[in-house]
Amino acid sequence: MATEAVPVVQHGIWAASVKPFLLAHPIGVALVGGALVGVGSYYLMKKFSKKPESEEATPEPAAA
Repeated sequence: MATEAVPVVQHGIWAASVKPFLLAHPIGVALVGGALVGVGSYYLMKKFSKKPESEEATPEPAAA
C-alpha cells in the first residue's frame, strides 16, 4: 500500500506574525478604547462639576 505525502504549506514569517497580531490586536484595542473612555469621562466630569462663574465671583464692596 502506497502512502501519499501530504504537502505541508509553509507560510514563513507571515504565519508567524499573524497569530500574535490576532491575539494582541483585540487586547490593544481594548486598552486604547478604555483609556479614551477614561480620559473622556474625566474631562466631562471635570467640566460638569465646575461651579458656575456667578457663584465664584465675590461681590465688589460698595463705594462710600
